[in-house]
Amino acid sequence: MHFTFGPFRFGDLEDCLQYNYQLEGDPSEICFTHPSALENAKSDSLVWIGSIKSSDEKVINNLIGNVVIAHHSLPNHVHPSKGQVIVRTSHPKETFIQILNKLFVGKPKAGIHPTAIIDESAIIGEGVSIGPYSIIGKCTIGDFTQIHSHCVVHDHSNIGPHVIIKSHSTIGSDGFGYSKNADGHYIKFPHLGGVIIQEYVEIGSNTCIDRGTLGNTMIGAHSKIDNLVHVAHNVHLGKNCIVVANVLIGGSTIIGNDCWIAPSVTIRDGLNIVSGVTVGMAALVTKNLDKPGIYLGNPAKLKD
Repeated sequence: MHFTFGPFRFGDLEDCLQYNYQLEGDPSEICFTHPSALENAKSDSLVWIGSIKSSDEKVINNLIGNVVIAHHSLPNHVHPSKGQVIVRTSHPKETFIQILNKLFVGKPKAGIHPTAIIDESAIIGEGVSIGPYSIIGKCTIGDFTQIHSHCVVHDHSNIGPHVIIKSHSTIGSDGFGYSKNADGHYIKFPHLGGVIIQEYVEIGSNTCIDRGTLGNTMIGAHSKIDNLVHVAHNVHLGKNCIVVANVLIGGSTIIGNDCWIAPSVTIRDGLNIVSGVTVGMAALVTKNLDKPGIYLGNPAKLKD
């Protein structure tokens, strides 16, 4: 089973071919309707194939699909069949993704759904989409940001441009901060800070990012946060980081740029993690990670 989107012509994807590429076959009569994995391809499919291995011989000799985006390592003896074009490029997967985003991904229309509740002092940028039943407090939403349904963005949140926040996520709620008084009872430390989310960040569904206590919680540009993640108060997450499902980042932890935090990782509060760190699945981070590399285990240790 496949979903039909087209028909599209080769000219519809040409501006996605940004890298040095070689085109084989006649694109003038090419028509395709849907993307497909190689093993499920039909004659009207758009497909891609990465670096070629010897084990791929059977696949590459039976390439199906009107448009094949292939790595330069595709053997020279492979030529397009009738009604097919092959695009050889050094970045086939990235090119394929760009085509998918241009032709096959539906873009939410700019505008505020009538069921959304928006504070009158909120600053909403150009081209913003706010979905059903979302609540936006006294905050700033940057241009072309998408906030899906049932999200809550609390006061003092600053959401940058081109951000995506998936359904049922909460940005800027109070963190979990308490102190014992003289009677031994817990009293709440007021959270008076905010949340700053920089440009091109994506936040998955059912994720919570707490506001800072006196300063701000910060999410760096181009970072991607998965579903079911908790980012506590005063965390600073660097740029271009990946944080996968079920991760807990304790309060006031500072994480550098280009880090990868795998599923179910727990990071204790108040730590410093340098740029270029990968933390493996379900690891428990209890101490500062001061060298780039891969950390595994409980407690997390640098892999030899």
